[in-house]
Amino acid sequence: MNALRPLFEDMPVKRMLITAVLAAALLPASALPQSQPINIIFTAENASCEAWLKFASNALVRAHYEFWARGFASGHNFANPAHQVKLGAFPESANLYHYVDRYCTDHPQKTFVDGIVQLVLELRDARAAKKPQAKPVAKEAK
Repeated sequence: MNALRPLFEDMPVKRMLITAVLAAALLPASALPQSQPINIIFTAENASCEAWLKFASNALVRAHYEFWARGFASGHNFANPAHQVKLGAFPESANLYHYVDRYCTDHPQKTFVDGIVQLVLELRDARAAKKPQAKPVAKEAK
């Protein structure tokens, strides 16, 4: 990959796309038990909350972060069939950006990836919490 580095020095968008593809290749790693670390590939300078917040007014760069986030959520669903983010539950662009802006403002030492992982966990937990409970069987009056 170092041989390709000069090709992408001035192309952060292409670098982010390559990173997203590489991350997608590693998605089965998310099926590992929680006690083992999960390697999520995202270039360090682009993954920081500082980098996310820096691109607040750059719609093109933010769109690439969003594509990565949607791919990550899809990979999560693939690896965790019993704990999926429901179709339509993942926020639209403006709400996603607002969520990550808030996350990164509240946790500046964390990364964009941490924010997306948190969002996915919240969305899947919200779905699990809304599972309909079995209705009690009415007892017949004697």
